[in-house]
Amino acid sequence: MARGKTKTRETFLERTRSGSFPRYKKFFKMRLAYDLYSPPGDREENLPPVILLHGMLDSRKTWKFIAPEIAKRTGRKVYTVDARNHGESPWSDEFTFDILTEDLDTFLAQHNISKATLVGHSMGGRTSLTLALKKPEKVEKIVVEDMHTKNFRPTQRGPIMHLLKLLQDSIQYIPSDADETQAKQAISQFMEPLLGSGHSKLAQSNFDMSMLPLKKHNGSFCWQANLDALENFLTTEKIRQNIKGVYLGDALFIYGTKSFFKV
Repeated sequence: MARGKTKTRETFLERTRSGSFPRYKKFFKMRLAYDLYSPPGDREENLPPVILLHGMLDSRKTWKFIAPEIAKRTGRKVYTVDARNHGESPWSDEFTFDILTEDLDTFLAQHNISKATLVGHSMGGRTSLTLALKKPEKVEKIVVEDMHTKNFRPTQRGPIMHLLKLLQDSIQYIPSDADETQAKQAISQFMEPLLGSGHSKLAQSNFDMSMLPLKKHNGSFCWQANLDALENFLTTEKIRQNIKGVYLGDALFIYGTKSFFKV
């Protein structure tokens, strides 16, 4: 547990005895990696915590500057969570929106959270929305950013698949003696001219290269995401989901004018 002037942060990671992260072939109730940010001093209120859920190809690190500020301003505990197949959470061949929702429900139970406010970006927004509709008693409020409530059209999968393919190809352009900063610079130099080729929306999206989920394993850099499972998800019927239910709590949907996913 690390203490600072404005936050207390707790981190949980699940590792095997070898130090690597476990991988499961079938659906399994796993313990997700997370950071917990507490309000400074005696500011903590007796309110449901806020859970921040990242988008596809991201990790909980995308919230690292926002989470402590939310804790400070709201007096609530704030959890940032790595979804399965992302960041430092376990990998699994099973990956659907419904499974991500089950993971979130399990996370709430593991931490004795009876109700939470959910804030989700893209994939995380879909997970938040699904839990709110399936188990509304567990959700105080939801904020869904850059995600709609409909099924995905093939044209909406294309830009994500394009980025996924670039990530898969980019590893070979990292110099063998590069550190993490140099590795991300090499990937950025490889990807930037390609993002604008027929994918102007993606090129204009200001994708933050510093947040790339990259790690060094056995002397080589690799992606801190299960790209094979994500590709299978995007190219099969796994991505389709029929959302049903009623949620009467407060809900805020946010999207940009150039978003792929208008509500």
